[in-house]
Amino acid sequence: MTWHLVTTDFPPRDGGVATWALGAAAALHAAGETVLVHARDAPDASPPFPVVRMWGRSWARWGPWWAAASVLPRLAPGDRILAASWPLAVRLLGAARRRDVPVFVAWHGSDLTRPPLVPGLDAVRRAAIHVPVSDYLGGLLGVPYTVLPAPVDLMTPVPRGDRLLVVARLGPLKGVDRALRLARRLGRPVTVVGEGPAREGLEALAADLGVDATFTGALPRDRVPWAGTWALALLSRPEAAPLRPAPVNPRLGWAPPPGGAGQEGLGLVLLEAAARGIPSIGARTGGIPEAASVVLDDPDHDPEPTLPDTDAVRAALARRHGSARLVEVLLELAGARPDRVS
Repeated sequence: MTWHLVTTDFPPRDGGVATWALGAAAALHAAGETVLVHARDAPDASPPFPVVRMWGRSWARWGPWWAAASVLPRLAPGDRILAASWPLAVRLLGAARRRDVPVFVAWHGSDLTRPPLVPGLDAVRRAAIHVPVSDYLGGLLGVPYTVLPAPVDLMTPVPRGDRLLVVARLGPLKGVDRALRLARRLGRPVTVVGEGPAREGLEALAADLGVDATFTGALPRDRVPWAGTWALALLSRPEAAPLRPAPVNPRLGWAPPPGGAGQEGLGLVLLEAAARGIPSIGARTGGIPEAASVVLDDPDHDPEPTLPDTDAVRAALARRHGSARLVEVLLELAGARPDRVS
């Protein structure tokens, strides 16, 4: 019995879904499961599980076909499929049903909050087992779901400091300008890790504000300067035009804000900070409130937040996330006994 993890994002790509996919595959492998990763790119290192490269082009439109060409010849009765985005599952559903193979879809954000480029979303909603990374995304689905814990485990805490840290693509929706203004209000230096089209404008804004800001450009995950951080900031803003309304989510007790291209599905970097004992400051948008230590309704005017200490941050992460919890949820949903998971 094999878990086929299908993803367009995998190392050497960095961050977001690529980081999640590597962590999910490693978690299943460590739990004794057989894992085969189908990835768009060949990894630049040798993980302890096999990775096959999916060949194709024009992935936005033809990705479902390239995924089917890779997975179906290797699919056996009793296997399981974990798709990192719903389009990768579209062409797998029929064959999977005939071979008694459950298809899991891990919803991350833009695959749900942006208009689809390929048909099949309704078929996936009906036939797949839905494991979004947050209740916010689950509420947008409108079908039964189970939140999938993130494969982020506790690490050795890093020394804290007085610096605000931002790790994000430098685009207009990530709210890096908000973080710069917050740093000025708090009188704290800020380090911005990331690259993107807004960098020049953000550097100019930091100079105009008189903020002690360091822009590092894009860095690999293992080179992010976590040490010396007071808090991580993720203050994303959504686009003004919503894409689809959301019903009241009984788990949350309220209707999530309408989906928009700027809505974060969760914000994996918030959990990566928590794993190191670093608290985080988030905006009340998308799934950020489910992962941030403190949430600001108005980042430009709210009072200075009171942050939890290192132990509280780590304890909050351990309650909801971790590799073992991810495996336990998947095995329970697949009808397997999760008692091998510690």
